[in-house]
Amino acid sequence: MGARAVRSSWIVLLAGLAVLVVGIGLLLDGSGGCAAAEMRAGNKCITDGDGAARTLDQTTAEGHPAAPLTLGLGGLLGAAGVWLVFFADRSIRPVTGVGDRIELARRHGWRFADVDRELLADWADNPDFGADQRAYAVLRGSYRDLEFVVFDFRRPGSGSAGTAWIVYLPHPSRTFVEWATTQQPLYRRPLHKAGVRSDAIVDIGREQHRSTDPDAVLRQVRALAEIVQRFEARTAASS
Repeated sequence: MGARAVRSSWIVLLAGLAVLVVGIGLLLDGSGGCAAAEMRAGNKCITDGDGAARTLDQTTAEGHPAAPLTLGLGGLLGAAGVWLVFFADRSIRPVTGVGDRIELARRHGWRFADVDRELLADWADNPDFGADQRAYAVLRGSYRDLEFVVFDFRRPGSGSAGTAWIVYLPHPSRTFVEWATTQQPLYRRPLHKAGVRSDAIVDIGREQHRSTDPDAVLRQVRALAEIVQRFEARTAASS
């Protein structure tokens, strides 16, 4: 999601909170105040002229007529703002193209290739990739000293497209497979379908990932790299 979209999400959230504040003000003003022709004395409203009095606790507690509507609107806007800011998927439809990956390659000195015929040869046992499959829109680079690759693929049989992210371990370790598969965060957002082997960890998306924000491409890379770094730290501590 671009900066403009992020700002719009925050605007919706702040607008919802502002409307909620107005609604609460209307509710309190309408339920506990005296009319313009009345004076307040303690918990009573005294009418000018005839001195008639009424106690505030006997008035209706409904508040200002516009209070319920304002509170409802504020609640809806606030809920929408929270979802947009914290939970909305930043990716957009595949028609956007792969300019985000090309831009990252240019910015960081990484490598981009339209097609890689050899990348998936080592992953032929994975049913999402299959044998003799090609990888498309391939971005290779290094994040926190860990090699990674991002690419698109087509599933055997159905031909449906998806995006995968792979982060490689500095040194292969059979212990990593056992350790990683017992980590609950491995299967939490933003990861989709994680898989591990002794030298790498992969996340396989249900669809092709596209975004107007190049850095959104690295969201899965960061999550996978964090898992590898936790394992490396544990290994270093135990040794």
